Amino acid sequence: MRRSFLLALSSMVLVMVLGALALPDQAATQVVVSYTATADFGAAFIAKEQGFFAKRGLDVTLQSVPVAPNVPAALMSNSVQIGGTTPSVLLQAVDSGLDLVAVAGGGTFDLKGSPAPIGIAVRSGLAVRGGADLVGKKIAVPGFGAAIHVLTRRWLMAQGVDPKQVTFVEVGVPQMPDVLKGGSVDAVAVPEPFLARIVQAGIGTAVPSFAASLPDGVSTVLYTATRQWAAQNRAAVVAFREALAEGAQFAATQREAALQDFGKYIRVPAPILKAMPYPHFEPVLQDEQLRFWSDTMRTQDMLRRQTPLSTTLLK
Repeated sequence: MRRSFLLALSSMVLVMVLGALALPDQAATQVVVSYTATADFGAAFIAKEQGFFAKRGLDVTLQSVPVAPNVPAALMSNSVQIGGTTPSVLLQAVDSGLDLVAVAGGGTFDLKGSPAPIGIAVRSGLAVRGGADLVGKKIAVPGFGAAIHVLTRRWLMAQGVDPKQVTFVEVGVPQMPDVLKGGSVDAVAVPEPFLARIVQAGIGTAVPSFAASLPDGVSTVLYTATRQWAAQNRAAVVAFREALAEGAQFAATQREAALQDFGKYIRVPAPILKAMPYPHFEPVLQDEQLRFWSDTMRTQDMLRRQTPLSTTLLK
């Protein structure tokens, strides 16, 4: 009987030890984070691949979405908990009454002597020098109301063209080379590295005047959540921000390794990745980062309410 008791006791101790060893995995907070196919979400790619999320107790699943405007609905349905999208999509969602907040920043325009990170490519054989040449044409954008759509409309308006004179269609970024090559659109407004891929493949040519119109220093993408989820998971939000910050630092010092992580998620060949403008990350988001978008969208009658920017950012 004593031997049986000792065996049972040993088994109990073994179970307790194994349970204690498994505790960190069990305690990890599971978070689904969405992204679109752009390197501006690269800090999250790095944080996932280099273990920066995991070491902070976050079990992150990165989920690709075709177009940024799909993200608010995904957040409201809780199919994703943190949604990578563009500032303009967030502002429109808040303007329509959704209680969403920005929890962290992603890429920013950093144009000081660098090639533009986005552009307009027109199909081969179509001569386009400026906005007037696109009147009556069909342009693909990666989401209605998303940042590139807003910037394309801004560029047209600056050249005296009413955006209503152009037909916009919504196409996911990875499909843009195919739709341009197939002739179903006349032009695509697209981020790098897909713009370079289109030009190098001879599918289309870039419109040089568009790049000159881009703003410098403003946020291109950000990470959002419902206010309720962010409030209930404050520790996870803090850990997420810290992991992004470490990812941004890694990107600044380990470019080759970072490019490998980018390539895994945006799925373009290594030579194209290396040729693209290298992204700049600002995980700490400020009111000023959103003000450009708010002001620009108001000139395009895209916002109805005067929502203070400070309430849109989770401090």
